[in-house]
This record gives sequence, structure tokens and C-alpha cells, in this order.
Amino acid sequence: MMSSVSTVFARLRTLEKAALGAVLGVGLVLGVGSLVLPELIWDGFLDPYVWEPVVGDATAGDTGYNVTNTALFAILLFTFVIAISGMLRIADLPARPATILALVPWVVLASVLRVLEDADLFADGPDRLLISPLIHFFIAAWVVGSGLLASLATRGMDSVEDDEVFERMIYRIRFCSTLMLLLFYMVLFEPSLSGHGEISWFTVPIGAVLAVLVCWFAPAAPDLSWKPVERMLFSTGIALSVVGLGFWLQFAVEPWAAAGSQELWPVLVAIGLPSLVIFVMYSKGIGAQMELESMQIEPGVLAEDWTMDEWEDHESEEKDRIESLTGRAMLASPLTLTFTFGQLCDGLATWIGVDFGNYSEKHVLGSKIMEWGSSLMDGDGAWLFLLVKIALTSLLVLVFAKTRVEHHQRHLRLLIVLALLAVGMAPGIRNLGRNILGV
Repeated sequence: MMSSVSTVFARLRTLEKAALGAVLGVGLVLGVGSLVLPELIWDGFLDPYVWEPVVGDATAGDTGYNVTNTALFAILLFTFVIAISGMLRIADLPARPATILALVPWVVLASVLRVLEDADLFADGPDRLLISPLIHFFIAAWVVGSGLLASLATRGMDSVEDDEVFERMIYRIRFCSTLMLLLFYMVLFEPSLSGHGEISWFTVPIGAVLAVLVCWFAPAAPDLSWKPVERMLFSTGIALSVVGLGFWLQFAVEPWAAAGSQELWPVLVAIGLPSLVIFVMYSKGIGAQMELESMQIEPGVLAEDWTMDEWEDHESEEKDRIESLTGRAMLASPLTLTFTFGQLCDGLATWIGVDFGNYSEKHVLGSKIMEWGSSLMDGDGAWLFLLVKIALTSLLVLVFAKTRVEHHQRHLRLLIVLALLAVGMAPGIRNLGRNILGV
């Protein structure tokens, strides 16, 4: 066991080792320090700055973030991304642009569950798991569990050329997705239903049936290049989200907690406008992307035998052609499209909720931006937050269009986009859900 751990550690690159060491070091200091020096570490730091906001958010609702926990979460997120990217690289897990599409349903799931926590669905105890940052670890545990189950169940079944092997693989993923769906429902939802005995729950079975259908059809939906793990994550994430949306529908027709005005028009704005933007981006870039794919080149990723320095020093007509196509091709990449959609959705949903609804911003930086907006123009100032989001998204698109990564950095690029979705798409869908349900 120790030998395998040391072997994995040896294969990590310097930055990955440093990030892993930082994560383990912080965890050790805070964990052991809370036991050895509880008055200093727990009473003086973790409890007031980290744990009390979590408990307050779960019980009172919308406890604001503070500078300390915001900085801590941001640093840990950054170091986790680097450390985990190295482990995914060593495990040789998929890191294609399309892989992000298998993970997007889990980002949606986090938002769906967070809205249900806002609506007081969950019992005391499990509700704390659905408050940031614990919800990220909770969802990550199910992602890892789903991936491991798929890997074990479909070992040696990557071939798509053998129809019989492919069908066996699809059937096994269907079974595994359904199993994860049942476990998730029993662990999270079932213990909370007894606290709402007066509710008929007539739309929840509809969501459950639709989720089972997703488990059956979704594994075979992606194209043949998808790996079994990607198919499993894609189908399971969608199925769990569908179950959660069944509870959304139940709340809309039969609220079990106090609800304000329920509005559908925010969906047209916060989903419709970003969808239009990414459609335009896709149309502009798909031609260049297809041309690069015909050359067996992944946009923005150097070939395995090239380093960044070698590529920058290299001169040829082929390089000039690749460089001329890559910027436009990245406009149609699922990586760029997903974080663009997420950031714009977050900006629009926040603007609608704050400037047109009765919501307020709980994040430190967002609140400060809105204060500046209020000082410039009468109102709550969320219009400035939206403009900052648009500017930030434009800058990110430009960076991704210009940045080239070496082959071994593909997992890091993938996780950076996933982190952008966690801080963009996830709060955006949560804000939109709260607008829709009036919670």
C-alpha cells in the first residue's frame, strides 16, 4: 500500500506535489490543531469563520460569507484543482473537451439540491451537507463513487468496434446508474420526507420514473468516442438532477414552506440570452474546430511529443495554419461554451434577483461590486455585477483562445473549467431556481 502511494507521489509533477502538500498540510494543521489547541484553532478560527456560517445558512438561511472563509475557500479550490489534476492524469482518465459535458449535470445537481435546501426540504443534519463548501465534497464523493463503479463494472469493455461488447457495456452502465440513483434517493431524500407528511408528493414519482428512463437511454446517447466512465457520469448526473427537479415541481404546485412570488420570465432571460451567445460562438468556431479535428489536433493542446518552449520556437506553415485555426476553434469547444454559459447565467440571474426581486448578494466581492453600482446609479447596483461578469467572461474566452497547454496539462485545463462552473453556473442556476420557486 505504502509502495503504491509513493509510486503515485513520485509521478506527480513539482507543482502538483506542492499543491497536494499544501492541501494535506492545511488539513493536518486545522484538524490536529482543533484537537490539541481547540481554543486557538477551533474556537478562534474554524468555528466563527467557517462552521458557524455553514450552520447559519442551513438553519436561518443566507448567512453571508466573510473575507476569511472566502479567501480560504478560494485558496483551497485552487490547490485542489492542481492536486487532483495530477491524480487524474496518472489514472489516465478522459480529459477531452467533451468530458466536461459528462460533468455539467453534476454542477446542475448541486444547484438543484441547494435550492431544495433553501426551500427547507431536508432534515436537520443532511441539510448541512448541502451548504458550501461541504456540498462540493458531497457531490465530489458521488462523482468518484459513480466513476469507480463504472470502472469496475466495465473493465476491458472500451472497444466500440465489437457490437456485443459495446452492448454489454451499455447494459452494465444502465444498471450502475440505476443503482446510484436508488442509493442517492435513499440516502438524501427518503430521510427528509417524513418531516413533510402533509404533502401529497404526486409529482415526485413522475421525476423518479423520468430518472429511470434517463438511466436507460442516456448511456447510449453520446457518440462512440465516449469512455464508459464518461457515459456513467453523464447518465447518473442527469438522472439525479431529474429527481431533484421533480421536487422543484412539487414545491411549485404544493409548497411545503413559505414562498414568495413564483416567476418564469427569469428563465427566458437567464437561460435564453446565454444560450443565444453560445450558439453564436459555436457557429463562429465549429468550422475551424472540424478542420483541426480532421488533422487529429485537439484545439489548444500541443501534441504529446511537443513542449511549450519547442512549440514557441518552431516555425512552419503547418504551425501557422494550426495557430490561425485554434483561436476560432476554441469558441466552439465545450470547455469555452460551458463556462461562458455559466458565468453569463450567474450574472443575469443575480441581476434579476437583486435589482428586480427581494434578494441580496451574500458573497464578499459581489456585495462590494453592488455597493459601487449603487453609488453610481440609484438602485441595488446588481447591474454593475452583470457588467463585470460580462467583462470577465469575455476575458476568459480570450485567454482560452490564446492559451496553449502541453499534453500532460489537459486534466488541469479540464478542472479549471469545472472550477469556473462551480463558481459560475452553480450559483447562477441556484439564483434562477430561487427566482422561479420564490424561496
